[in-house]
Amino acid sequence: MKTPFVTVVIPNYNHARYLDKRIQSVLAQTYQNFEVVILDDKSTDDSLEIIRRYRSNSHVSCVLANETNSGSTFKQWHKGFELAKGDLIWIAESDDWCEDNLLETLVGFFERDPECVLAFNRSQPIRDDGTYIENYVERQSEILSGIDFISQRMTCGNSIANASSALFSKQIAISIPLRYMDFKGAGDRLFWIEIAEHGNVGIDYHRLNYFRIHDNNSTKRYYFEGINQQEDYQILLFIKEKGYVTDQQFLRAKRRYAQWNIFTSRLSSDKKHEICQIWGLGIWDRVMVFYYHVKEVLEYKFGIK
Repeated sequence: MKTPFVTVVIPNYNHARYLDKRIQSVLAQTYQNFEVVILDDKSTDDSLEIIRRYRSNSHVSCVLANETNSGSTFKQWHKGFELAKGDLIWIAESDDWCEDNLLETLVGFFERDPECVLAFNRSQPIRDDGTYIENYVERQSEILSGIDFISQRMTCGNSIANASSALFSKQIAISIPLRYMDFKGAGDRLFWIEIAEHGNVGIDYHRLNYFRIHDNNSTKRYYFEGINQQEDYQILLFIKEKGYVTDQQFLRAKRRYAQWNIFTSRLSSDKKHEICQIWGLGIWDRVMVFYYHVKEVLEYKFGIK
């Protein structure tokens, strides 16, 4: 690929206190061949006042403020895709920030591999008080075929923990079905899967992206409401129908998901029961979930196999 031109889409809603850090971390990138599109979804805080400070920046090609709230992160994404002039798109969510070599690192995958349609790096979750939620693993970068990425990394969850860590082909993004826009919480997972179907996926394991876990975080809210869990099951069914997992892998994924839901999450007992019903997990499934959970605890804490 020729030196790619990147469109950075910054969708914002009521993140005034984070905006300066977000925008400045974009403008400070070592890779400078990009434009910035800032979208405000009818914020009620001081977001627009902050955004207007950057209108004259040479990188900022468009600032668009909705007259009414769209009610959907994914509708804002799609609006950004339609406005984008770039070959590649980076969704830099308004409450996140990054290292100054994130874009350079991800663009490198596309320059080295003409079949690359999606690349992402590790994300570091941050509490609202600025402290780290540790999840960092150092590994060598790799490129997977899109189908291997889906079957190996997207069956039991979303390997792309945060949209701000990913760079993808505009041509593919505007060509895939718009069903991801019908989702409230898990639409990003379906979006990455449908992008990955069209080529290779680059993975960089350096911690270059930082995303906040706070009370206004929509993903967190949808999990506590049980919405994400229902949507995750729809996506798992989609993966199975596409033939990307076997029946055995499908059952294993259901049980792994139930293990997280029953033993790890902080949901109420009623909500856990409701989710098990959504996922079609009967008594035997729950017994097996308990067995595997105990087995993992014994192996991890005591080395008993």
